[in-house]
Amino acid sequence: MKQFLDIASIKAGLRKLLLSRTLAWLAISALVLTVLFKVALPLFVSTASVKLNMERALSSWTGARASIVGDPDIRFWPHPVLTLHTVTFEGGDTASPELLAKADAIAAGFDLLAALRGTPVFYDFRLLNPVFKIERRIDGSLNWRRAGWMADAVANASSKAPSSARNTPIGDIEIENGTLELTDRITAGAYRVTNVSGSIQWPAPAARISASLSALMNGEKVEWSFVCDEPMMLLSGQNSAIQTSFASAPLSFSFDGTGNASAHPFASGQLQLTANSLPTLMSWHGAATPLPPSTGTISIDTGVTMSAETLKMDNLSLSLNGTSATGVLDVAWRQQRSPRINGTLAFERLDLTSLLASFRPVHPASNSTGAPDMSFLKRINLDLRLSAEEASYGAIVFTDIAAGVIANNGRASLDIGDGTYSGGSFSGRIALAKDGADGGQLQFSLKNANLTPVAAGLGLQGPLPLGRGMLSVDLATTEPLSAMTMGGVSGEIRYSAVNGALTNFNGPEFERLAAQGGFFNINQAGDGSFAFTTAEIVAKLRRGVAELTKADIRGEGRTLSLAGLIPYRSGSLALAGAIRPDDTTLPPVRFFVGGSWPNAIISPLAAIPAPQ
Repeated sequence: MKQFLDIASIKAGLRKLLLSRTLAWLAISALVLTVLFKVALPLFVSTASVKLNMERALSSWTGARASIVGDPDIRFWPHPVLTLHTVTFEGGDTASPELLAKADAIAAGFDLLAALRGTPVFYDFRLLNPVFKIERRIDGSLNWRRAGWMADAVANASSKAPSSARNTPIGDIEIENGTLELTDRITAGAYRVTNVSGSIQWPAPAARISASLSALMNGEKVEWSFVCDEPMMLLSGQNSAIQTSFASAPLSFSFDGTGNASAHPFASGQLQLTANSLPTLMSWHGAATPLPPSTGTISIDTGVTMSAETLKMDNLSLSLNGTSATGVLDVAWRQQRSPRINGTLAFERLDLTSLLASFRPVHPASNSTGAPDMSFLKRINLDLRLSAEEASYGAIVFTDIAAGVIANNGRASLDIGDGTYSGGSFSGRIALAKDGADGGQLQFSLKNANLTPVAAGLGLQGPLPLGRGMLSVDLATTEPLSAMTMGGVSGEIRYSAVNGALTNFNGPEFERLAAQGGFFNINQAGDGSFAFTTAEIVAKLRRGVAELTKADIRGEGRTLSLAGLIPYRSGSLALAGAIRPDDTTLPPVRFFVGGSWPNAIISPLAAIPAPQ
């Protein structure tokens, strides 16, 4: 038993000894490593060599001439990191260099063994306060030239033979508080994006690239992501899968499909876009002509095919100001030409009031007339076919409507080829000449319709011949819309109805009052109606006056006729009228209509003094 205890105590002593020696060796090793990283390694790694190699690496990686001010900071623990201060990138000739980018600091990891050999390899870059300047010149070229390794990788993107350039290490790139300055000499546009932060994961040119960045654009925070499985195929002009999304308060969109970045870029896939407020979006974009504050949201979900100058949207689902449609749209744009939009849109319900408000800019503050500024028609070429199961403009509701909208070189027209309103067929046209500077034209025809809702929809009051019939309007003006007056409108209005009634008109009472020979208000004979078989009215408009050339309302045993002038600018009346019995042996009742509508004053001829 004693021997057993002795053996156990010996083993325990050995374990304590070994443990103490292990701890000692660990402590010694840690001390050696600390000395190695803190003291010895910097002696073996040349700061000047690392700086020169870093300048070469950055120049090779970016395609620009990199320059570093001052000595870099090197940290070896917990892993080697090189930090450079005041880094600039230049392009162009050395005699007249062009600043392309700069950064307060750039940090990068590096391979320690390669650094000890004098040929360090850098990876995982971190950029602090970088500023990038990208410019598209008049000839379409960029101020940044493609780096040699990237050119090689792009050239060998589809080659079956392996290329060393395809495996050039890049690593992760982190950006803190960056700035992007974009200049387009072709469109004379300039944009500045600030507070750019995020990361880009791109291990090597042939590997998948993934970017996630946030920034500040025109005072709004935005977030952008981009993923491409074969970036070199994309840059070499061949198709590659792309997923990208953009999110901000004014605008959000996403795209999932394929594309390339050749001299003639192309993309095809599914696009989703939403803008919660078009006025906010236009203001954020810096549009010169704002939209009315009542304009609402727009959302698009469509399959797109896009090139440098065209955009085709198939299976389009569009929502604008709460109005939804499906169809197809083609958009084309070329330098020094107005964009052209062609397509077909089908609506279930179309609110014309809100739709027109969405496309009609607010008039400039200098325009005292309050007329809309239609100059945007000079900047667009439009050819749309529209259809709707139901279309409304205020209280007026059309059904089964088919129309076309055309705008070209400042001229615009809305043609309604077919529609139904108040039980009748409707067609019409609105045309503008030179974006309204040379006036325009309004034509419409309503046939075989119940005209009672038409009068109610137009807000007409007083005695009206209502029945089923036809209303035709043909009006035009040569005055600019911005200065148009009612006196500048000319044209013709035709109205006919059958088997109806002249409302708010009591025929016998009217004749009784007229027979008394005194003046009276037409409202005194307004309790009742006058049934008619036919009613025909023709009025010609010119210089602010409607000339009533014909107004015959034929009822049972009598015909009411009117003729004369209606100066509608003042709302006054100057009409001669008569009620003629079918029995020609009976004298007609003749009178004069003055005052204003609908409170007209009736003057029987007997009440009008004869001239002296």
